[in-house]
Amino acid sequence: MTDGLDPGEREQLTYALDSRVVPHLEAAGAAVREAERALTDAQERRAAAEQAAERAGYTSDPLPFMRQGVEEEVDGLARKTTEKKLRASYRFLVDRAVDLAAAEVQRYDDDRVADRREREEGVEACREAERRATLDLEAARQMLERVRLAERAARQGLDILVARLADPAQHD
Repeated sequence: MTDGLDPGEREQLTYALDSRVVPHLEAAGAAVREAERALTDAQERRAAAEQAAERAGYTSDPLPFMRQGVEEEVDGLARKTTEKKLRASYRFLVDRAVDLAAAEVQRYDDDRVADRREREEGVEACREAERRATLDLEAARQMLERVRLAERAARQGLDILVARLADPAQHD
């Protein structure tokens, strides 16, 4: 075995280093870009959720009025004086009670859907997603920096190897 650096050996060593390290650098860079996209998406969703919350105006709730109306129909039924009026009032009461029952079920279902949507897409959920995306981006950037440090260490080692092999008298 000859001492020193063979012709083209530095290029071979550099190629070997690049072929092993560069894929990791590229993967780390891709992870950072993906984390940046995720953060941008989270910020956009949060902004949209905040705007939607600001635009959402007050909506009247018909259920209290429907409940009161059914109670009034029951009270009115007790005051009817003829069989015809009593039967008509009862049919009207049943219609209103059925409408109220359907509205109560619909409200329950709507509230569950709204609660789920708020947990998943509401302002607070979007803020939490943005916070997590920010942390993920920072972690990805730190990982990229550690990969770069590993690459620098390998390149420094290559430089030392080449320098030492180029001057064999140095390591005797």
